Amino acid sequence: MFRKLLLIFLLVPLAEVAALLILAHFLGWGFALGLSALSSVTGFILARFSIRQWWGTVRSEWQDQGFPMHRIGEGAVLLVSMAFLITPGPLTGLVGLAFLIPNVRTVVARWVFGWASTAFMDRFLL
Repeated sequence: MFRKLLLIFLLVPLAEVAALLILAHFLGWGFALGLSALSSVTGFILARFSIRQWWGTVRSEWQDQGFPMHRIGEGAVLLVSMAFLITPGPLTGLVGLAFLIPNVRTVVARWVFGWASTAFMDRFLL
């Protein structure tokens, strides 16, 4: 597990720098850096809006049906999305924007929940 995390923490910044260099080559440094900064600010605003919308949905479902456990995964994906959007870089920005789309967010949350429950079952119960 440690090796996988180390690999991710090494490869993601290298991919971000490579993407930024490619953008800078075609668009110029000023535009590439400005685009990266603008995407971070815009992503933060969009993520805040999405989190407020998600919280409103959770509150209304909570009043009607009880605590909506299925929405917890979506909230976690929204927090990851916000982290990706705040991180400057074109690739993390695209992933963060994709996680803001409600259908994508639901699919990712279900996949993560399925993976985590399987990993838990394999690790602790079998």
